[in-house]
Order: sequence, then C-alpha cells, then structure tokens
Amino acid sequence: MKSFWLRFQQELKQHQKLLGLVFLVLLLSLFLRFFKLAQVPHGMTWDEAAIGYNGYAILHTRRDEWLVRLPISFKSFGDYKAPLAIYLNGLFTWAFGMNLWAVRLPFALSGVAAVLAMMLLMQSLNQTEADKQDQWLMTVVAGLLLSLSPWHLHFSRAGFESGMSLMWLLLGIWGLQRFVLLAQQKQPKNLRVNFKKAFWLLGASTLLMAAIYTYHSAKVVVPLLILVVAIWQWRIFWQEKFLTALTLVWTGLLLRPLIIDAWFGKGLTRSGTLVFSQGLSVSQLIITLFKHLLIQLSPQFLVLGQTTTLRHGDGRFGVLLPTTLLLVIWLLVRWINKKLFVNEQKLPGSVKSLFYLGWCWVGIGLLPAALGTEVPHSNRALLALPGLIILASLGLSDLLRFLKTKLDAAKLKLTIGLLVGLHLSFFVAYQVNYYTSFAHDSASDFKDGYLQAFEYAVDYEKGLNDKPQVDKILFTSDYGQPYIYALFVRKTNPIWYQGGSLVKYEFADKITVADLEREKTLIVASESDQLPIDQAKKVVYGSDGQARFKFYLAN
Repeated sequence: MKSFWLRFQQELKQHQKLLGLVFLVLLLSLFLRFFKLAQVPHGMTWDEAAIGYNGYAILHTRRDEWLVRLPISFKSFGDYKAPLAIYLNGLFTWAFGMNLWAVRLPFALSGVAAVLAMMLLMQSLNQTEADKQDQWLMTVVAGLLLSLSPWHLHFSRAGFESGMSLMWLLLGIWGLQRFVLLAQQKQPKNLRVNFKKAFWLLGASTLLMAAIYTYHSAKVVVPLLILVVAIWQWRIFWQEKFLTALTLVWTGLLLRPLIIDAWFGKGLTRSGTLVFSQGLSVSQLIITLFKHLLIQLSPQFLVLGQTTTLRHGDGRFGVLLPTTLLLVIWLLVRWINKKLFVNEQKLPGSVKSLFYLGWCWVGIGLLPAALGTEVPHSNRALLALPGLIILASLGLSDLLRFLKTKLDAAKLKLTIGLLVGLHLSFFVAYQVNYYTSFAHDSASDFKDGYLQAFEYAVDYEKGLNDKPQVDKILFTSDYGQPYIYALFVRKTNPIWYQGGSLVKYEFADKITVADLEREKTLIVASESDQLPIDQAKKVVYGSDGQARFKFYLAN
C-alpha cells in the first residue's frame, strides 16, 4: 500500500496539468448530462415509466407488475426487459421519489462514469515508456470525445439501459486490461500479487456480466469482445491457467440465472425481433446482414441524423460529430496507404494493437443492430461507440504527428486551434438544436403530457386538492400503454394492481361526444378525439404546443 501511494504521488506531480484536464472533462460530462435532465427530453417514454414502476414494485414487494418474484426477465409490455437497470432504479426512486428526474438519475450517472471508464481504459491500453505526455493526452482526448458525443449524450439523458450497459462494458474491459498488465510484469509471484491479479480478473468478469444483465445487445457484444481479448492476450491467459479456470467457473455461476431463464423462461423472447426469425435462407441472411451493416455505417446515419424515431436521435445531427468521423476516416486512409505504421518504433503506445482492437470493437458493437429488423438502430448499436472513440483518438494523434512534419510551430498551433474550434462549433450547433428544435419536436415520441395528465386525474379519483371524487375515469389509450403511467403516478402496489386497484379507470381507443353524457365521470381525451377543446375543463399541452390531453367532467 505504501509503494502504491508513493507511485500515485509521483504520477500526480508529474502530470498535474493533465490530471486537471481529466477532472475538467468529468465536470463537463456531469454538466452536460444533468442540465435540464427532467425537462429535455420533455416527457416520459413507456420504457422509462416501466423501468421506474417495476423498480419501485421490486423494492417494495419483491415482485414486478405481473407479480413475478425477483424476475431475471421483466415481461413489462411483452418485450422482456433485462433486469439490472430496473433493480438499480428502484433504489433511486426510493431515495428521490417517483418522478422523472429520479428515474433518469442512474442513467445520467452511468454516462459520467462511462467517460471516466473510457479514459481509464485508454490509459491502460496505450502503454508506453517513450512518451508519457502523449499517452495522457490521448487519454484526455478519448474522454473528451465521449463526453461531447451526441450518441452518448442522447442515451445517457433518458432511461435507456444501453447507456448503463456501456459503462459496465468499459469498466469490465478496463479490468481485463489491468489484469493483463499485472501478469506481464516481471516480479516474483507471491500471495499479494496473485490476489491483485485475481481481484482484477474476477472483478472484470463481474462487471462484464453486469453489462449482459443490463441490456440485451451486450449478450452478443460481451462474449465476442472477451474472445477478441483472449485471442489477443492468449499467452497471458495460458500462463495464468488457474486464475483463468477460476474466472470461467465464476462467470458460469453469474450466468446461471440467465441461462435458466433463457432455457426454461422467457429470456429468448426478444430474439423474435432478429433477422434469424424472418425465415430467410442462408444467402438472404448474409445479404441482409451486410445491407444492415452498411446502413449503420452510412453517412446518413452517422452524421446526418437518420433515425426511425426521435427517441433514438434528434433527427438532424447524426450519432457522431463530423470531425470525429473525419478523424476515423483519416486513420483508415493512412492505413490503406500503408503510412500509419511507418517508423512504428517511434509511435506512442501499441498503435497497431489499438487500431485493430478499435475496428474489432466497432464491428462487434454494430452486430446487434445489424441483426435486428429495424435499421438504423442507434440504441442497439451504442456499444460500438468506444471502438470509434479509440479510432478517432488514434486518428487525431496520427494527424498531429503528420502536421508536425509539415508545419512550423506557429502554423501547427493555428491548425490545432482551428480543428478544436471546428469540433466545438459542431457540438454547440448540436446542443442548440437539442434544447430547441429537438425538445419541441420530440413531444410525441417521448409521450409528453402523460405524467401531468395522470397527476391531475388522480386528484379526481381520490377527491384531492378540492376536486370532486368521481366514480369513473375514462382515459384515452391513443398514445399507448396508459396503465403504466397510472401505476407510476399512483405508486400502486403491484399486488393491489392485479387485485383490481385500477377499477375506476377505463382505457378506451376512441372517445366520442356521447361519452360526455356519462355520470360522475372524468373524461381524458386525446388530441385526435373529436371533442370541443373550448369545453374542456383542463388541457395538457406538450412541449410542441399541441394539445395532448383534454379533460371533461361529466356530471
């Protein structure tokens, strides 16, 4: 422990400025992910409501909304969600209340932690004794690129399990790399050294399994990435046969509930949305996968905002800033021209290993999206992002080395300033659009108004806040799954729900003028229901200014 603190103090003194930059990157990540967290996107999606409510139900009753005890797959709307994000969310809604901010809080925190994990991973992958300064700069660049990434920001500011899974994945691969670095050190084997290696390897396994238990895409990505690392460092794992075998046993124990659920339960239900279930021949399947990969790698998706829903993107900016994509393209062109690995002994870190790891990560990360029937799909493909960040960081490092050979010091500084300014300009433009046009246009996709509508309806259900108590609440189902919002707002015990707690509620696909003749009924109509808005007792508007819910009190 004493030697650790000595090394830490030496590192701190040597890289105080760069460590300060790391701290600033984390502060920036925190601000970007928490600014107006409950206001933009405005509204709560079905999945956010389901995650929040089922987390609440599990914490209080150990059962989900369908009264399944401590499930591994949550039935929810028949999509059988992965469990870990739901279990964790219950702790946050218990601590901060049943509200949108509390539901999104663990996902925003995961986003900040993922930026830190990205920097830790880049630092451990890019090991060199030749130029520590360059190593730290690439670490900061990787963290900054992820911090400013539209792809990562979008999925860490709302209740998407993919963002949390990404955090576990980055931490897990970092743990594997820490184990590899320890095993590579030439030092006498003793109990302390073996304990440290076991800690990192078993810890990495636990974190990677957490990624699998958080989001379905990780079930494809994690095993394949582990295979890549195992092949890449096979000598290390062979050398540490006992620890490798122990970790395999531990991993098997962690996966046992998931395997049982897949074999005997509903764990494989989501596979019905994959191209394998479409009855395609082998040749058709290969062609379809290739087409889907091309769509995921197209400029329309990467930088021009192509998306199937505003839940998965802002519709104007792509998942990558143009400058990030250009750095990846620069690196690829240099590799094709066989310029990338010239004078390799002078390059910082193991550039070749990072280069191939980055591309493997991108290909594996995009695979879950390519396997799906809905493309492009930025949510399913999010786990590919670290690979692109690694490649962009390498691209910037190589570009700077190239410019150093072509420009004098003054022109080099000017060019770097222009590159940084261009990247920030794209990012500012994205943020302005995110908080203006996207915040306005995404009301329908994020089911804006549902929470406010049910908060108002509950007052009539229970006769609260000077509202008369009604016998019935006729509520529109035009926007889908209204019952989950009722459960969320009412904080309904799932046992009571299944016992008939929502007996006062009637969810209808169509509400007409004739319904206004009912007795002691609160009628909540949608925008499309042909009821006169001027007679409404209350109207809930979305962030787009459209009337989402119209309230009528029938006496």
